[in-house]
Amino acid sequence: MSDQPFNIRQLDGLDYDEAEPLLEDYQDTLVELFVNSPEGEEYCKTYPDVGFWISQFIYYGFGYEGFTLPRMKVEDVETVVEDLFPRKVTLLSPEEGENAIPELLAFWQFLKREFKLRNATSIIKYLREIESEFEDIMGDSSKFGFAKSFVTLGHKAGFDMSTGEGMKQFQEMYNASIAPMLASENSDIFGLSSKPISGSAVDRSKASKEKAKKSQKYGG
Repeated sequence: MSDQPFNIRQLDGLDYDEAEPLLEDYQDTLVELFVNSPEGEEYCKTYPDVGFWISQFIYYGFGYEGFTLPRMKVEDVETVVEDLFPRKVTLLSPEEGENAIPELLAFWQFLKREFKLRNATSIIKYLREIESEFEDIMGDSSKFGFAKSFVTLGHKAGFDMSTGEGMKQFQEMYNASIAPMLASENSDIFGLSSKPISGSAVDRSKASKEKAKKSQKYGG
């Protein structure tokens, strides 16, 4: 990591194409700074796997809404946590999300102290208020996007959706039985399509999961 002070405002004013070459390093550097901070060290005593939720928060906030950390308001954080996370982030068990709010709380406490972000106090208050509801928010199938619905349904059906082979096997079953059933009822439920799923759609779901895995590089 550079000896130069980290510029937390480097994404401000950029569109996604301009920011994309910077985004991964921006996430990685902030996670590393957090891990080595008093807030991060305290957090890691309870949750040794760190970085996934911070990276997802930055990625989805900026990539989908153009939110940057220094300019974030409570309503922006609410959009990420209560809309984008349940729509985009797949949890195969509730336990996978148990550290989400603790990690974001510790991260925003770090941002408040280290970078004096003006809305950090109100964001920390919001995160504390939402913590007990997060499991229900993430499990609300009415908010699921297609990829999350597909992976969740495949997992519940007993397929290993962490592998390309498992996703392909479920795709074949879906196209043979579930899609025709939905088509006969003229219904798209839980974000699932009544049309057969193409290989490219499965590849996009797989790529999304691989990106999520990559964000866990700081795990213990």
